[in-house]
Amino acid sequence: MSAVAELPIATKSTDAWPETDPSLLEEGRPALPAFPLQSLPPWWRAWVSETALGAGAPVDYIVQALLASVAGVCGAGVVAQITETWHEPMILWQALVGGPSSGKTPALEALRRALGGVEKTAGREKRGPVVIDHDMPFARLLAAANRQPAGALLWRDEPAAWLAALGCNGRGEARAISPLLDTWSPLRTAMGPGSPALSIIGCLDPARLDGALRDSADGRAARFLYAWPLPAPYRSVLERPPCRESDVVNALQHIARIAGDPARPLALPLDEPALRHLDGHLSRLHGALQGCDGAEAAWLGKGRGMVVRLALALALLDWAVTGSSVLPQPRAIRGEIMSGACQLWDYFRAHAHAVLGRAFPSDGEQPMRQVLAWIRARGAAQVSREDVRRDALCQAPNAHQALQVIQSLERAGFLRKADYKPDGAGRPPLRWDVNPSLIGESLAGIAGIAEIASRPEPSEAAALSEGGANSTPARAGNGDERAPP
Repeated sequence: MSAVAELPIATKSTDAWPETDPSLLEEGRPALPAFPLQSLPPWWRAWVSETALGAGAPVDYIVQALLASVAGVCGAGVVAQITETWHEPMILWQALVGGPSSGKTPALEALRRALGGVEKTAGREKRGPVVIDHDMPFARLLAAANRQPAGALLWRDEPAAWLAALGCNGRGEARAISPLLDTWSPLRTAMGPGSPALSIIGCLDPARLDGALRDSADGRAARFLYAWPLPAPYRSVLERPPCRESDVVNALQHIARIAGDPARPLALPLDEPALRHLDGHLSRLHGALQGCDGAEAAWLGKGRGMVVRLALALALLDWAVTGSSVLPQPRAIRGEIMSGACQLWDYFRAHAHAVLGRAFPSDGEQPMRQVLAWIRARGAAQVSREDVRRDALCQAPNAHQALQVIQSLERAGFLRKADYKPDGAGRPPLRWDVNPSLIGESLAGIAGIAEIASRPEPSEAAALSEGGANSTPARAGNGDERAPP
C-alpha cells in the first residue's frame, strides 16, 4: 500500500491587505479632497458655510453656484490681463456631480433666487445676466447670449442629457462643435468681439457619467470644473440659519455695474505677487502634463486659463462686499487671491481626475473593472488565471493578457498570490486570493470554508495516486494552473 498523497494546502497570509482604489469599483466614489474654504476671501467663507447649512447642501455646490453667478453677470465684459496678448474672460463651465438627494438642487436654488433679483435690476439697464434654465436649440441659445453684453448663463438643474444635447442639432444629429467651444473663450480681434459669451452650470449623475460625457471628448468635457462632494450631514431644520440672500444680491449687483462689454471690457491685471504665484502654478502644470494623456491631459491643458478665471472671480467677490457706486473699481488681482485660486484649482483637479476617469476609463482599467464586478457578483474568495480569462473576461484576452490584468489588480490591492505549503507532489496551483473588503469579510469566510470542504478526502487522494498510468487526475477547479518550477 503506497502512502496517501497529500494535496498542496492553501495557507492564509498574515500580511495586512493594502488600501484599494475605490474608483475601480463601478459604484465607488474615490477619496477626494474636501472643499478648501480657506481659498475664498474671508467674508465669503462665512457666507458660504452659513448658506450651505441653511440649504442642507455641501459647501462645494454652493461655491459652484456662486462662481457661476459671477460668470453670469460678467461674461466677456470682465477679463484678467496676464500679458499684453493673454487675457482670460470671466466665463466658466461647471458641473455639480452627485446622486439623487445629494443637495444639488437646494444649492442651485439658493443662488438662482439671487440671480433673479439681479436680472430684474440690471435688466432695466440693459446689462447683467441672461439666465436660461430650460431646453433651447443651440442657435437660439447663441441668439439669447447676443442680447446682453454679459452673454448668457445656461443653468441646468436636472442631470439629463443637456451636455450631449449641446453637441447635436434639433434632430439629434451631431453638428460642428467649434461654435460652442468658441463661447468658452470668445476671440476678440481688431474687427471687434467674436462669439458671444456662454457660461454653463449643470448637474451630472455619477452613475451615468459615461453616457453623459462619452460624446464630449471633443473638448467639452475638458472645459468643465467638476465638484463631486460627499452629501452634507443631516442638520435639524430647527438649527439651520436663515439664508442672507440680500448680501449676495447686493454683491452681484455691484459686479454687474462695473462689467464692461466685450469690445471694451473691464481688465484686471495681476500684481507682481500674483504673477509669481501664477508662474509657480504654470511650472507645476507643465510637469503634470508630461505624465498623462487622453481626457485628463485635455483638462490639464486648460489649467493655465482656468486658474486665472478662478482668481478673477475671487477678486470680484472680494471687492464686491465692500464695493459701492462711490468706491473705485477693483484695480488688480492680488497675490493672496491668486494663491487661493491655485488651491481651488488643485481641488478641482482632483475631482476632475475622478470624474473623467469614470467617464473615460483607460484601456487597462476597463478589464480590471470587469473582473472586479465578476468577483463581487460571485463572492469568489480566490481566482485563477483561467477564471479571469474565460469567465470574467469572456475569453477576450489570451493567457498572457489575462495575467497582466491580474497583476494590475495585484498592484491595486485587490488580489495577491495565494500561499501553498509545499508537499513534493509537483508544482503548487497558481491562484490569487481576493481582498476580503471586495466581497465582505463574512462572505470571504464562507467562501474559504467552501473551498476547504471541496478538497478530496485522503482516501480519494490515495485513489488518485494509485490509479496507474492510464488514470487522469481530475482538475482541482476552474483553471487550476500550476506554478512554473
